[in-house]
Amino acid sequence: MNNAKEKRLQDFFVKCFYNILNVAEKAIEAFSEGDLSLKEIRLIDAVYKSAGNNNFSNVAKVLGVTLGTLTTAFSRLEKKGYLYKVQDDGDKRIFYIEPTPHGTEMYKQYKIFHEKMFAGIVSSMSEVQLENMIAALGSLDKFFALLRTEYSKPNIKE
Repeated sequence: MNNAKEKRLQDFFVKCFYNILNVAEKAIEAFSEGDLSLKEIRLIDAVYKSAGNNNFSNVAKVLGVTLGTLTTAFSRLEKKGYLYKVQDDGDKRIFYIEPTPHGTEMYKQYKIFHEKMFAGIVSSMSEVQLENMIAALGSLDKFFALLRTEYSKPNIKE
């Protein structure tokens, strides 16, 4: 790929990324009445994605954060009334994260936002464009998964 194309792709990608973040932040601010951040709604989302195995360790793994980072974020959302913890009946060392009714409502609003956003994207594309986008985003996803693994390794200085 030549430098002009790479620069154009880089500019487009950065602009698109920031636009997506900005739209998501504004939507979350609107439906949560300014009470939730993007990071906080991602934690609620991770609890749902971990359903059936939503203990602290697994949710931290889903989010790609340390247990300490998750505990701090959980405490904030617990105080706000979005999440609570439940102790395992068999192993008292294990705690599960559960959404409160208010947390469930915010999750539903977040899912509605996503559905509307993607319905808008899909409706503006032909079938061929959609297939090409799915293939391209699949490649991007693999690349970022590798990058995430690389950046998750401890920094060892010699």
